[in-house]
Amino acid sequence: MAEFTGKALEIVTFLMGDGIDKQALWDITPHKEKQKRSLDSNAYFHVLCDKLRQKLGISMARCKNHLIADYGQFLYVEDEPMIYKTNAPEDYMMELETIHTKCVKIIQENGKFVYFYRVYRGSHTYNTAEMARLIQGTVEECKAQDIETATPAQLEEMQRLWEQHYGKSKKE
Repeated sequence: MAEFTGKALEIVTFLMGDGIDKQALWDITPHKEKQKRSLDSNAYFHVLCDKLRQKLGISMARCKNHLIADYGQFLYVEDEPMIYKTNAPEDYMMELETIHTKCVKIIQENGKFVYFYRVYRGSHTYNTAEMARLIQGTVEECKAQDIETATPAQLEEMQRLWEQHYGKSKKE
């Protein structure tokens, strides 16, 4: 039982089952809800990706996969980062828009190459802190290529306008 600290506590009880006589045990893990990233920040990420891919002469999919693998968030399955085993080579996987991966191991099985990829979540699932990390890394990559990016003041203004529009703080 939680000790009262002067702040309101909420106790939630769940009774779940298929019927009156059947009840199932549920593993429920509480977590603090994190604010979703803004559509403006996602759009800015894609603008920077487009500038970077043009400068590097690569596809948009390859650019996004590179940035998400370097600065993005793992996809978890049962509390473990998802690993995808396939016969698809890296050049093929880097051109996919539907899955974001990074090759972590290549082995030979029965004379054929087998690739293991760590899988990353798409940026549309990120909260503000996760999106900020992705954009910060993307900005650094752009600066290394002499690509113009928004100034810190412009980024703050984008965030302020978003907070004003949605009425939420950028804090977690």
